[in-house]
Amino acid sequence: MKNLIYALPLILLLPIINHAQTYYPLPEDNAYWTVLEFDYNIWEYNDIVYTVNGDTTFNNMNYKKIYRLDDYPTIYDTISTLHCFMRQDVEEKKIWFIRHYLGETVEKLGYDLNVNVGDTVSLPAFQFGEFGDSLYYCQSIDSVNMEIIGELDGFRKDYWFSSTINSDMSINYIEGVKDWRSTFPNLDSFYGFDPFHQSETVCVLVNNTYYYGYEPFYKYCGFVVLDTDDYAINSELKTFPNPAWDIVTVQLPDTFISPGTLTIYNNFGEPVLRMKISGLNNSFAIDVSNFINGIYFLSINSNSTNISTKLIVKP
Repeated sequence: MKNLIYALPLILLLPIINHAQTYYPLPEDNAYWTVLEFDYNIWEYNDIVYTVNGDTTFNNMNYKKIYRLDDYPTIYDTISTLHCFMRQDVEEKKIWFIRHYLGETVEKLGYDLNVNVGDTVSLPAFQFGEFGDSLYYCQSIDSVNMEIIGELDGFRKDYWFSSTINSDMSINYIEGVKDWRSTFPNLDSFYGFDPFHQSETVCVLVNNTYYYGYEPFYKYCGFVVLDTDDYAINSELKTFPNPAWDIVTVQLPDTFISPGTLTIYNNFGEPVLRMKISGLNNSFAIDVSNFINGIYFLSINSNSTNISTKLIVKP
């Protein structure tokens, strides 16, 4: 996306010590991580969504498939790319990744949460390019009240790892929620500093519950960060209620000239509904009661109009 309009308010994560906790792995069902990444191909920020979808096996070990969803260069479709593979061990409190996007076939440790403050661990899944060193120092382990920063109840451990060669290269991981930068290794081998300086997780949505995010959640979750030119046009397309659970009303912009096509895509860019529309009535209703709960993208195309907006379907 171009010329991003977004506000990232500072959130004070107050350390609250001595809360007994159960270990929480990363969610593996109906989970979405919205990350702002700096794209060197366009030299601008772009919003990316990472999600878990499916299983596979390597060397008799089970992995989850992590997909990268991108709506650039068009906001009317979604490109879904197999990004990496993830294996979690709840007993060892470790998470491994196979960085498929780099052509790798061997797993590398990404998170080791069976540590104490002061320990040094090797996390080669977050070793990139020119840096050539995977050693991280566990600087602190605190507790975060998730009610302060999302709709998730209770406390989660907050781990801070700093690189032994560059303190600015840090991993700040909230257990079972996200890393401050990007939860999943996410860049090529050329731009090595990207995950530490040019990415930020702005929302985590799991089973329609906001585990983490900047409010208002509907603005920062999914492909909702628009450029300056698109924002005024897109605001003319209205859907209500949103989130919807049975019937959603779509109000067309005044600039719409019939005929046109309305398409609703799921988060993998697959069309789930397509219908012809006219400008005889400036609003109409759609039944979404049979839709699976989650995030959808509603697109309207005609000779005069090409606009898109996000639609959330809840139970």
